[in-house]
Amino acid sequence: MLEREVAEERATRFLAEQSQAWLSSNVRIILEDCFIDADRFVAPYDRIEFLDEGDEDAQLGGNLPIAVDLKTGECSFITWEELDDFMERGLF
Repeated sequence: MLEREVAEERATRFLAEQSQAWLSSNVRIILEDCFIDADRFVAPYDRIEFLDEGDEDAQLGGNLPIAVDLKTGECSFITWEELDDFMERGLF
């Protein structure tokens, strides 16, 4: 099992790689909102302008958090169904 710090690093690296193809790659993991659910580390993210300056026009909409499998280290974006489940359980 990966330690939380390693999972954070993998999520950060995954976000950096994925966001290179986006219109704005100025994004960052929201560490204080990350959590572990079963064997996955879940990491929401948003644009830095929103996180640091509160610029609501910069806030992302419809972005799905990153999940890091703590057994394999594999990263992916969660699905809408998973997001709904997290919301129903009060994790988001």
